[in-house]
Amino acid sequence: MRAVVLLALLVACQGSGGTDKPPPKPPADAAPVEDALDLVFEDAPRVEPEPEPPDPGKLIAELGAMPAWQAVIDRAQLLARRGQRGVVYGKIGPAIMQLGEPPERVGSAKPIDAGLEASPYVWLVDDTEGNGALGIRVLLAKEPAKEGDRVALGGAWFLDDKKRWYWKVDSVTTLPAAPPGDIKDPPAPFPSHEIQTGNYPAGVRTITLAKDNDAVYFQIVGPPPVRDGDGWLVANELGDTPFARLTLPGERAAYGGQDMRAANERWVLKRVQTYWVRIGKIRKHAKPDEPVSINARTAPVRIN
Repeated sequence: MRAVVLLALLVACQGSGGTDKPPPKPPADAAPVEDALDLVFEDAPRVEPEPEPPDPGKLIAELGAMPAWQAVIDRAQLLARRGQRGVVYGKIGPAIMQLGEPPERVGSAKPIDAGLEASPYVWLVDDTEGNGALGIRVLLAKEPAKEGDRVALGGAWFLDDKKRWYWKVDSVTTLPAAPPGDIKDPPAPFPSHEIQTGNYPAGVRTITLAKDNDAVYFQIVGPPPVRDGDGWLVANELGDTPFARLTLPGERAAYGGQDMRAANERWVLKRVQTYWVRIGKIRKHAKPDEPVSINARTAPVRIN
């Protein structure tokens, strides 16, 4: 029996060995097969980080620029005739209009009004306060800038032939757009201290019931401020005890008391009239009977 088993194993081994065939040789012109370990994988495309947006505050600080209206307050330190110079910033506004030259009169015909035409000046609107009501006249000449651009303008104050102040530009630096503001009231169409008329806005309160950032209406109950920044004494109506000392946009004292503001660069409010403004924070004082201090964030509007 043992001999039979050994004989069967011997036959099986010989049979399996006879059926194995060596692997076929590749053709002579076949491409060599690369070992998997020798494969080189390309790196995935490198994603470059997006550049950080420019910081307008940093650029303004590097230029030493001031808001447009601050140049009005500090005018005595920025006069071209004294060899002084500065940099102001804001947003380029519309062209400043002026009366055109009337055409020559023909015979006894009635003179024709030439109407308004664009002057050589444009507005630089202060975008830090006043909601569009504050700005300065600038002469760009050939310097590149268009309406809507936020720019820093190097230059100095000059007087034109009509004794009006303007900022003569000698350099333009484009600035990133200002962050959106939180005032929802429509901005002034162009800078002006002329009091506009209108109706009460939605949600307006009497000034004695006002909260921070409210729209409020009031009347003047005291004399005009002696100095810029002293504020207007106001209450709900004439005859009431003064409730607040209200400072309007741009009203603050000049450095060293050297104030060179023109008459049309000041607000003029009258008694008996009712006005409304958007206010900022209400500041109370230690003495309970002292009027609170409030800064207006928008231009005053006279109620129709």
